[in-house]
Amino acid sequence: MKCGLYEHDITPALNSDIPGQLYRRKATGIRERLFVHAAYLENDDGEKAVVASVDVILLPDAMADDARSEISEKLAMPKEHVLLAATHSHTAGPVWTWGDFATEDPAYISFLKSRIIDAAMVAAQHSKPVTLRWGQGHDGQNAHYRDFICADGRYKTNPGIGGDKKPFGVIAPEVGVIHIDNLDKTPYGAIINYACHCDCVGGTSYSSDYPGAIKERLKKMHGSQFVPVFINGFCGNLNHVDFENGSHKVPDYYITMGNRLAIEVNRTRETAEPMSSETIRGAHDDLSLATREPTAELLSWAEQTLADRDASPVDRFYANEAQRFAKEGVQQVQLVVQALRLSDVVLYGMPGEIYTEYALFLKKHTLDCHVMTANLANGCAGYVPIPELFRPGIYEARLCSSSKLVPEAGQIMSNRLLELESKLR
Repeated sequence: MKCGLYEHDITPALNSDIPGQLYRRKATGIRERLFVHAAYLENDDGEKAVVASVDVILLPDAMADDARSEISEKLAMPKEHVLLAATHSHTAGPVWTWGDFATEDPAYISFLKSRIIDAAMVAAQHSKPVTLRWGQGHDGQNAHYRDFICADGRYKTNPGIGGDKKPFGVIAPEVGVIHIDNLDKTPYGAIINYACHCDCVGGTSYSSDYPGAIKERLKKMHGSQFVPVFINGFCGNLNHVDFENGSHKVPDYYITMGNRLAIEVNRTRETAEPMSSETIRGAHDDLSLATREPTAELLSWAEQTLADRDASPVDRFYANEAQRFAKEGVQQVQLVVQALRLSDVVLYGMPGEIYTEYALFLKKHTLDCHVMTANLANGCAGYVPIPELFRPGIYEARLCSSSKLVPEAGQIMSNRLLELESKLR
């Protein structure tokens, strides 16, 4: 197997919008520069793949599709062998318009596309013989389930610390690592998979959040030439705050979190097993999924809210969204799901903020293969909760442009991914 790795700077100009919060932010500084990290793999049969991780909150659908097409054409590989994923950093560039809270910048999106393509091309130019090993780690202290059932029966996202409540589900604690080593067994890079919202930092300075901290620690361990490609797993309902045991956001916590995960990644080198083949296979499929309709109760609330001069900007946003969805009626959202087989590992990509239950489902039903999941892969169709949590109080299920698909969308996508994977064996 041959592999090339490359990291390319994608830091935007200051004073650009930073999407990710329900208030507008303009960039005033830089904590860490932002990057696209690309891995190019090629086996002895000439089969190729590109996996790229991008320090943005999401990848715009059209941009991601164009980038995949151009990489496919320029590197003479099937488009279904190209997977792009956003880290979901909430302190990154202006790629998304969301109400009055953020506005995308077409010039930056064009720049971003060119940098993603260039990163893949240069990674291919750096290709050299390597060995691949699979390492399986575990971390149960950094990610936490954020949707809760309260003692009074209410459901709530990010409920705060204290009070009688319990999480609705569990996290996916696996740390999956494809170790990429030089032939002399020295580390060259890694493809790393862990699931947690990338929203530890806040503020108005650009930051790569905990994935960037993972990278910095691993570079200190293995040298500046080491390139980790971090793929955020299905983390729509996971974040770094422990609402059960009283931890809270502290300054620079993302560095502590990144250091912990980097140590676990490195620990898996001790027990990592050589991957059994040089298989590279991919499959993707276009799906059309329906949007939800607002209920009569929601529309009544929206009307009252918009008539209230004292209504908050956030409530006005959701009220306007409810009326917009009612006016537009049910729409069909076009999206792509992808399965990429790299030897003993299958990487599943979904274009949204996917609930972790779907990662657990895919891991349970994928036979004889290690599983990685890619959140926000190749685009974004918004949050994809499980049907049981389409309830009042659950942020991820509140109807708007970033939560619009029907409740069965996640299961439809998961089932289709398993069908695609079965064709790759």
